[in-house]
Parts: sequence; C-alpha cells; structure tokens
Amino acid sequence: MYSLTNAPSSETIGDFVQADDYGRAMELNQRIFKARSDAKMTQEQLANAVGKTRGAVAQWESGEVRPRHTTLQAIAEATSKPLHWLINGIDGDPSTPRIGLEVVGEVAAGMWKEPTVRFERTYEPVATHPDYPGYGQRLYRVSGNSINRIAANGEYLHAVELHAGGMTPEHGDLVIVRRLQHGLAEYTAKTLIFEEGRMLLRPESTDPDWQADIEIEGDGDTEITVTDIVIAKWSPIERRRKTAK
Repeated sequence: MYSLTNAPSSETIGDFVQADDYGRAMELNQRIFKARSDAKMTQEQLANAVGKTRGAVAQWESGEVRPRHTTLQAIAEATSKPLHWLINGIDGDPSTPRIGLEVVGEVAAGMWKEPTVRFERTYEPVATHPDYPGYGQRLYRVSGNSINRIAANGEYLHAVELHAGGMTPEHGDLVIVRRLQHGLAEYTAKTLIFEEGRMLLRPESTDPDWQADIEIEGDGDTEITVTDIVIAKWSPIERRRKTAK
C-alpha cells in the first residue's frame, strides 16, 4: 500500500502533487523566507496578506508543508516576487527563449537512491513546447525497460513540472512519480488511472517484473509524489560515421 503524502486528503488530486526542486541551491521554504524578509514582513503580516495563519507560514518556512499553487501565487503577489522565481528559483524573464532543456533526473523502476544524491544535470537540444511555460519544462532520461511501451532505454521524457505549468493530472496522463521509502528515493513514469473511485499508477512496460498497478492509498510506509506530466518524448540518434578506407 502506498500514500502520496504523510497526511493525505480526500479533496482533489491537487492535494497529492508537489513540485520537486532537484537539489537547487535554495529550497522552496528558503525562498519563501527570503521573499518575506525582503518585503520586510513578519510571518503574521504575510499570513494576513494571503489569508492564512501565522502557523501555516511557519510551516512553509520550515519546509514541513508546501503551499498549494494558488497560495504560492498569493505569496508572490504579497511580497512582489516573480512567481517563477518563487516556484523554481529561476531568475530572469521566464519568457526568454532557452537553448535546450535541462535533464533533471532519470526514471528507472527499482533504482533506489539516497535522496541526498544529486543527479548530474545536463542539457539536450530539445525545444520548449509553446503551450506551457518554458521555465517549467524539463527532461528525464529513461533507464531500463520499466516504461518501454512508450520510451526505450536512453530516450528522454519531455515533462512539465505541475506547479510551474499550473496543471492538474487527469485520467490517462503519463506522470513522473517520486517514491520515498525508508530513506531512499525512486523516480518512475506511470499512467494515472481513475477507476471506481480509486487512483492507480499503471506501468507501461512489457517486462513481467513491472506489471502490477500501484494503488494510491496507504499506511504511511511509502510516500508517493506526482511531480510532472509527460507531454512528449525525444530520441537522440548517434551519428554513424563511416570507417575510413
């Protein structure tokens, strides 16, 4: 059995999805603290400005709780900080064209790592999709065959980070999923299924080891977070140079 958060809610799928900072220099809770400090606001003043309690602000700044996207919008407005900086820690104009997308991680079922291990990020020459904010788009490299019905080993999944894109996962979406268990983390890609009132994560693999659905309900042993929606894939092709005669 699995749970999406330590304190799951039954309201909407929006309660179960979070963004992932992937080891940025400043975490979200630190950016909220900086935004408030730069605006010379107390926790009480920020709470009043966004319609929350001072205790809620304290939880955001400690990293214990992540605000919803609508609350982040209110924080950005109250502190006069750009929303894209508050969410992603990205400076500058988010509409500025980017050359290539950043590869922020790997998706590989069964590959458990320490959450503190940082992925060596690179860039690939993939254009941003015009229907989504450029600063919220990124790539995940596929490792193994846990999603080989859609993408093979070595291909890339082009994804949009949920909160940056202002998106809510829907039935049938291919999503990036982070699982935390016993101090280890795993990133996979699964199809989100709503079935008879249940939310399931369905593998897209021909491998017999990766066939079982994961039901999103739980005992607190495993935390599951939906971080992105996949919108495309990209396949690099190595140039085949002829051998000199």
